[in-house]
Amino acid sequence: MEVIEHEPKAWFLIKDENNFFIDVNCNYSFVGFARLIELNENRIAEYLKYGKTYLNELSNNIQHYTLLHYNDRNVNEIRKSKINSHENNL
Repeated sequence: MEVIEHEPKAWFLIKDENNFFIDVNCNYSFVGFARLIELNENRIAEYLKYGKTYLNELSNNIQHYTLLHYNDRNVNEIRKSKINSHENNL
């Protein structure tokens, strides 16, 4: 598992074997929380084509629509704790 891209205070892109995840720092009113979303093949293709620009757009979309469209796509806490340990080493 490795962090391959990041935008400080906004998101991390993590690769774990053949899986990609984006960990987005979200805010709703006065509450801050993270959403860890596994990227599907289409989103990976967009990232490979457009790079960090695409990830910034995707993270903004997740931040804005997290409670409507991404809440059920949040990866479980077991994977999240594994990824957090790697992010803390940056």
